Amino acid sequence: MESKKKEFLLRVVLVVVANLILGLGIALLRLSGFGTDPFSCMNLGVSSRLGMGLGMYQMLFNVVLFIPVIILDRKSFGIGALVNMLALGYFVEFDMFLFAAVGITIEGLAASLGIRAALLIAGVLVVCFGVGLYMFCDLGAAPYDRMGVIIETYSHGKVKFKWARVCMDLVSIAVGFLTGSVIGIGTVVVAFFTGPIVSFFRENVISPMVGKMGIHIEQQRT
Repeated sequence: MESKKKEFLLRVVLVVVANLILGLGIALLRLSGFGTDPFSCMNLGVSSRLGMGLGMYQMLFNVVLFIPVIILDRKSFGIGALVNMLALGYFVEFDMFLFAAVGITIEGLAASLGIRAALLIAGVLVVCFGVGLYMFCDLGAAPYDRMGVIIETYSHGKVKFKWARVCMDLVSIAVGFLTGSVIGIGTVVVAFFTGPIVSFFRENVISPMVGKMGIHIEQQRT
């Protein structure tokens, strides 16, 4: 019983760390000026149209989106889902605040193409690692991330998670475009490669890493 409690606490810590990593990745994408991940792209566009901060809007949107998701998949609910739904947008805003505090801004990096390209690559990898880690912990996932798993489940494996994610990302990009959000090569790269890269990280990096920590989670989907 004590070992199970310790394992659960470790998974909770990993979920929080994963979302902090994910927030950093999104902030790096924003700083690159090449566009954010599709979900953030959509949320930034809609929130700006509504005159709301990213953190507040993303939290409210996730709560609404969570209703149909939890009906289809009760496993979606958990600490991991709550942390991502309620805190991720604020993590991103906090990271942007910290970068601005040390003089690193989107405007200041506008002419530094090499640095922006490096930020883009780093942002994509960090985002994918963060998504893979918090989903792997199996403590629930935010509606947007869990939706790909639901599609794979209800299609009986005919539509894999990675391709379901690509389709969802394309819809988000369309909404972001229509609401005036910045769309660039970064947005397109994340849209087409998040699913495959997340799957790669989960199978080749996260699973061995978490296993060495003594955490064993069954029935992981990629």
